[in-house]
Amino acid sequence: MGKKKLRVFHGLVNYGTQAGLFAKGLRDLGVDARSYTGNDPFNRPTDYQFKQRKGVLSKLFFYWFWYPLIRLTCFFRFDIFHFYYGTTLNAKQWDLPFYKLFGKKVVMHYLGNDIELYQWSIDNYEITNMQYLFTPEAGLKHDLKVEKRRAFEKKYIDKALVCAPQYAPFVKDVEVLELALKVGDIKFIEPRAYETGDVLKVIHAPSNRLKKGTKFLVDAVEKLNKEGFKVDLEICEGISHGDLLMKYEACHVSVIALLGGWYGTAGIEAMASGRPIITFIRDEFIDMMSIKKEEMPIISANRDTIYEELKKVALNHYNLEKLSMESRKYVIAHHDLKNLTKRLFNIYNSI
Repeated sequence: MGKKKLRVFHGLVNYGTQAGLFAKGLRDLGVDARSYTGNDPFNRPTDYQFKQRKGVLSKLFFYWFWYPLIRLTCFFRFDIFHFYYGTTLNAKQWDLPFYKLFGKKVVMHYLGNDIELYQWSIDNYEITNMQYLFTPEAGLKHDLKVEKRRAFEKKYIDKALVCAPQYAPFVKDVEVLELALKVGDIKFIEPRAYETGDVLKVIHAPSNRLKKGTKFLVDAVEKLNKEGFKVDLEICEGISHGDLLMKYEACHVSVIALLGGWYGTAGIEAMASGRPIITFIRDEFIDMMSIKKEEMPIISANRDTIYEELKKVALNHYNLEKLSMESRKYVIAHHDLKNLTKRLFNIYNSI
């Protein structure tokens, strides 16, 4: 008799398409994995989406019968539950004590503000996105909410993961599982030629302007243009994922984030497309990842240094063609779905 397949649930958040990608990657390894995710205006790939419903009868049927039935079925069907962003099958996490009772395992994968704390960040970092996202009063409320949720859920989860080293300080005994990308699905675009004096084409695609430090980038570009440099900044918002990928063809570099200390999915996709990125890299986070700074084909700049770094790019102090080639190789080495799925499979075996 053949060995029973491992059955793994991924959900309910699909930020960066991580739930959808890892479920697909696990199926390629022979695991019975499925992703069930919430309503998503971007329609990122997933196996099942709990879509918003309109109309009284439709809401009654789906919200009070069909969706709860699917969640209940999932509870009994799967062996491992890989949850994201502090969500579980129940909105208030009332289900968490029951997984252990039924012999199931729970992994919680943190992705950002579900774990990042305002006060700790303010106390420990001179530059942090939290100081722009929250007022002190709102930050305190955020921290209390996160800490209360964490105090409850950590009693019942078997493994904690974070998607980037910038979130590791907020969770004890956590492992960093880098953001995954199916690199083969991203077309490599040959480096765009640039000579000093040309128009420097810059793209910035912020999910949240306050969080990414967009204002500081805009100010730096305006200052450079007043000084006679030719910098063309395009801020991409409200466009489809496919359209954003096509935008990379026309740019020289992509500015990702100037406050947080690392990079996210937008940075990975830009690098996979062959576009060098400018983002704030905190040195202590590099040490967490066992990566040497010189091995990262990334131009590091924060809110205070973006003007100087962008000026260096405009003056051709960086070899953009070399960075372009190295960026794709870096993503393959550190963010390729196939390699990360194998790591994830080993994590499941360890619990």
